[in-house]
Amino acid sequence: MNKIHKLDFSDRKHMVERVGLGAEPKIINRLNGRTREQAINIMLRPRSPHAKPPPTMTPWNVRQNMYGSKKPALKMRMHKRTVVEGDHLKQWWVGQMLTTESPLLEKMTLFWHSHFTSSLDKTEQPRLNYKQNMLFRRMALGNFGSMLKAVAKDPAMSIYLDGNLNKKNNPNENFARELLELFTLGHGNYSQQDVEQTAKAFTGWETNRYKETHVLNKHENDRGKKTLLNKTVRTGDDVINVLLAEERTAMTIAEKFWNYFVSDSAPDKEVTDAWAKTFREANYEIMVLLKEVLKSDVFWAKKYRGTLTKSPADLIIGTLRTLPFKRPDNAELARMFRLLGQDLFDPPNVKGWMGGKSWLNSQTVMARTALLSKLSAGNPNAKVALYQTMSDNELQQWLLPHKPITAMPMTPGKARLVRALVLDPYYQFI
Repeated sequence: MNKIHKLDFSDRKHMVERVGLGAEPKIINRLNGRTREQAINIMLRPRSPHAKPPPTMTPWNVRQNMYGSKKPALKMRMHKRTVVEGDHLKQWWVGQMLTTESPLLEKMTLFWHSHFTSSLDKTEQPRLNYKQNMLFRRMALGNFGSMLKAVAKDPAMSIYLDGNLNKKNNPNENFARELLELFTLGHGNYSQQDVEQTAKAFTGWETNRYKETHVLNKHENDRGKKTLLNKTVRTGDDVINVLLAEERTAMTIAEKFWNYFVSDSAPDKEVTDAWAKTFREANYEIMVLLKEVLKSDVFWAKKYRGTLTKSPADLIIGTLRTLPFKRPDNAELARMFRLLGQDLFDPPNVKGWMGGKSWLNSQTVMARTALLSKLSAGNPNAKVALYQTMSDNELQQWLLPHKPITAMPMTPGKARLVRALVLDPYYQFI
């Protein structure tokens, strides 16, 4: 890494947009005159993880009484209330992303929310999903091993993957399978026997919905010897320790970081294996891995710029944090997230959001264009101070990773040009 070369505008914009939510001018300016190393230190500097107070959510005893009622009207009322409270929680997160001083923290909370998937639809208890979100916030840039152990005991995760159904005499394999396939080793790196043995180790790991906590039901917990990856284990904690000792676990996270920070393309194995080695040797400190990614040549390479498809969060929140457009209310923005395929707190399945090019299809492309057209509408000749300080070329560099595909307007006007750039196909990429 060249520590002497100072970042040009394109470099600074690239880093801010990849690491945060949008190409925010104030952050781009903060990196002016900085080297790569200095810019990395600034972007990763810890900031307050402060989150807004959550919306009101009904406690489980009230929920259970209404869900268990013999009166259909009460059940329906509780169902509607649960949906409304879930919508309020989604709006809460939208508001957090819009106003946070730590966009990287929001981006990483989204990353772990997709990696360790659970959903409002399955838990039917929004408070648990909120608490899981707060867990991700606390640990998003901390230690992966500690987070993995916390997630294994997380109530929302336990309910989502049927932890309460995992009994000593009738093991449920849902959590065990996803722990091996999605959270750590990856498909093809374990056997069915490994799944079965892992499931036994986690029997009795249950959730007390009233106290919103993990509990170990000793009567349902199999304490006998099991074999995982040719190693002897007894408990769920033993299982996690074995998985963290496997090189493949670090590789899984390193490869996901490639597709989150570098490119939609298949990871360069030589690069990600090196990242994984450093990650594992650092005892799974997430910040160490992130620094390895940001200081790598591939992160800064011109050939990988414009090769990440913007997620709905990048597109919606990034646009509103970057440009002085009028902001729709949080309820409308949460609906836009859902329409664009990133329904907060409700990923499509256990694999989370696939990301990359999957964000773009015939439906979402039309919805994205309609959203951007609506946000950028208004008087095209309006005097916007932010635009006036930039040349046309600087505006292009600021908003697009490459030169625009579509013809730019012939009529003078910075706001008109910004609208055209936002509607250009390259605006969909970082």
